Amino acid sequence: MLLIGPAMINIDIIFLKKKILVIGLGVTGISVIRRMLDLGNDVIALDNNISLDTEIICSSIGVNFGDGLDIVLAEEFDIGTEVLKDINLVITSPGISSSNRLLVMAVEKGIPVWDEIELSWNLLDEVQRSNTIAVTGTNGKTTVVNLIGAALSEAGMENMVCGNVGAPLLNTFDIDQHKRKAVSDDIIRVVEVSSFQLERTYSFKPSVAILLNITSDHMDRHGSINEYTRMKMKMFDGQDGRDFAIINIDDKVTASRSGRIFGKSRGPILIKYSLDKGSGSDLWYEKNKIFYELPFSSGSIKISGTLLEGMHNISNSEAAVAAALIKGAKPGSIGKAIREFKPIEHRMEYLGEIAGIRCINDSKSTNPNSITAALRDFAKEVTIIMGGLDKDMDFMSVLPSLESSVKNIVLIGQSAARMQKLFSRFSGGFDIFTCSSLEEAVTKSFDITMAGEVLLFSPGCASMDMFKDYKDRGNRFKKAIMDPSHGS
Repeated sequence: MLLIGPAMINIDIIFLKKKILVIGLGVTGISVIRRMLDLGNDVIALDNNISLDTEIICSSIGVNFGDGLDIVLAEEFDIGTEVLKDINLVITSPGISSSNRLLVMAVEKGIPVWDEIELSWNLLDEVQRSNTIAVTGTNGKTTVVNLIGAALSEAGMENMVCGNVGAPLLNTFDIDQHKRKAVSDDIIRVVEVSSFQLERTYSFKPSVAILLNITSDHMDRHGSINEYTRMKMKMFDGQDGRDFAIINIDDKVTASRSGRIFGKSRGPILIKYSLDKGSGSDLWYEKNKIFYELPFSSGSIKISGTLLEGMHNISNSEAAVAAALIKGAKPGSIGKAIREFKPIEHRMEYLGEIAGIRCINDSKSTNPNSITAALRDFAKEVTIIMGGLDKDMDFMSVLPSLESSVKNIVLIGQSAARMQKLFSRFSGGFDIFTCSSLEEAVTKSFDITMAGEVLLFSPGCASMDMFKDYKDRGNRFKKAIMDPSHGS
């Protein structure tokens, strides 16, 4: 029996001739549909992209149209209660807000609403659950899960990086139809988890849970920083004394919430990391080494020569070290993995010098704190391109970093007007320019940046006002800076 909102239901809800509503026909939605059909259920799939080719979708799933699967394409998900008739369970894309009227109606009718993570967790066996590492936070999740994966691989430990990056968790195992469980294995699953995914998880209890940081993001979805924080903290709710909670105590919000985790009766073992030793940390950084004093071991790991730029990546490395040590990786293997780790594309990705200007692609920067982290290690030498989809975030928090590191601000996107109005009120020693496209912004940046200085693309906003996603945005930036005219 599992707690689903205010009600209790039996796990059999996902097996044998149940009627499942799946919202969203992306990669994760397709995986959910395939699993639900394999388990003998009927599925209604709903998507708001009316141009989708249903025949191609059915072919990719391996079913004939109507053979246990119905597809409804509607521009708005608010299509009335008829789609909920006889539905036993709703599994929705993380991108759909819980305030969506269709989801609200489902809850009012007593129909459970899950995320794919919740579905996957209910299929994993106890061994697999005990071998799960989960990472959440506003920034750095992708870097940390890949660092952990690299460290475990270097130590010869089979693992899979999945979740919000890579394959859905649901795609990392086969199902034993007789036992109605995942086929057992000893693979360590390293799962990147977003606040959107955590919003609709109820039994998810990773054996190692990492909280990197919490700053203003997705306020348009969660409404307040407190609610956003509550979503992130859900990852620790079910943990007990057999589990580990790894917390960044350099982050004010996560540090303030660590007492809630540590204070629980029979709560998880709390591991605290910081850049400084004197803050009560279990891991810290000093002289190109990460030192650790953990309940089961102590020592240091040399990371000099790492390709990861910035102190924020030292912090990310500490989180990865803690998780890898907990799972039994040897210090030498962890250090080698960190030193040889290649930075994630679009996250402080150094692109080289063009006309003597150092160019950095940080397109994965989707909130103000990403900008602050990106600027942390620069002097007053940066031309920064910022802006994008306005998610009602607090851009005032980046002002000190702009004043200390930035000479020129070049703004693009939906948020440009608000940022222009905000920053122009301060004499921060920087000039502000607004451009109508990324390509125009790159050209302007080369005109105003001197040799020996830095051109940093760190938007601090979501990308969907002008681009398909942050990858498309980053690739467009990389293409734009390679224009031969910039080298003349």
